[in-house]
Amino acid sequence: MSTATARATFRRPAAPAKERPSAWLWGAGFLGLTLLALLIAWLAGWIRFTTDPRVAEIIALQDQARQRFGQGSGPANLADAAATATSMMEIRQKMEALPEHLRPQAEQAGRSMFQAVFWARIDSYFSLPPEQRQAEVDRQIDQEELMRKAFEAGRTVASALGGGKTPAAGPAATPANPPPGGPGGSRSEEERNRWRKSMIDRTTPQERARYTEWRRAMDARREQRGLPSGWPR
Repeated sequence: MSTATARATFRRPAAPAKERPSAWLWGAGFLGLTLLALLIAWLAGWIRFTTDPRVAEIIALQDQARQRFGQGSGPANLADAAATATSMMEIRQKMEALPEHLRPQAEQAGRSMFQAVFWARIDSYFSLPPEQRQAEVDRQIDQEELMRKAFEAGRTVASALGGGKTPAAGPAATPANPPPGGPGGSRSEEERNRWRKSMIDRTTPQERARYTEWRRAMDARREQRGLPSGWPR
């Protein structure tokens, strides 16, 4: 036997390499940490996997208000307007009662509802031939005036009962021109105007042109009827 053969025969076997943790172990560890973080966030109320019943109730009320003021609808008399005003106040009160971490979801739904109603009223105007548009303007103004009277009545009643919170009365107190407590929890006229401006600023030039024409027709007709102008442009 040659020297080389002997060395090969009696050579110590190489030590096995240390095994590295497999990829699935790393994945399992990352998944576990992620689930733990989600559990902590859920217990703290930072996230929810289902809609909180209180938020769901508010969204349902908002949807009812949207249906009342959708295209071709709205209060037909003072009783209808009073019911709508009461519903809007109820939405505001329920919104204020929500914990802070639940308000964004309800407020976002409210903003979407108000915007849908706002543009539905403009679309209703432009869907008609020019000779029928003044009648539509009068219909919308009549609805605004019914809502103004309903809010004024609510303010009078609240004052007589001790001066509780009441919505602001105005010629355009409708979902298209929300009272205090509308989108984003607005309270003052300045805040409502800021909300309206931000909504208009997010539109296309074509949408802004349609809005401007509709608003001009509304204000001109209100002036002809001896009524104060609608909300500021």
